Amino acid sequence: MQHSIDVYDKIADEWEKSKTIWFSTLNELRESRSTYQNHKDGITLFEDVEFRRSLFQYYLRSGDLINQLEYCQRRRYELEGKFNDLVRDIRCRNTSVSHADAVKTAQDYMQSENQEFLNLGDSIPVSVNKLRDFRNQAKNLLANFRKLQ
Repeated sequence: MQHSIDVYDKIADEWEKSKTIWFSTLNELRESRSTYQNHKDGITLFEDVEFRRSLFQYYLRSGDLINQLEYCQRRRYELEGKFNDLVRDIRCRNTSVSHADAVKTAQDYMQSENQEFLNLGDSIPVSVNKLRDFRNQAKNLLANFRKLQ
């Protein structure tokens, strides 16, 4: 769990610097959860019911957030690729069209996709901020775990 805490910060830092969620860092975060994944049945051995519930909910909810971040970033890449392909196709079909005009034409064709792209740009930072909450939860769970030992 300690490694997860560090990776949460890394994802947030990378987002602030590049406005990209790097899949390699998400994979690192997933790997940091392997002990839980491999031994989640062992959670039942903890006598503290509240700790067990908190630990289970933490992993469930943080896993959902990781998947959401991956989906959002992947979708951004898909939309960017589709847009770039359309701009290129417009320019190939009519070589007299400037890049700026091809971009405007593509934007006109892809209004709903553009709105989705903008919505992703708004939702990803909200999700990145949630990582900080999970980081704090992980710190608290780790501290509680150490008390139980």
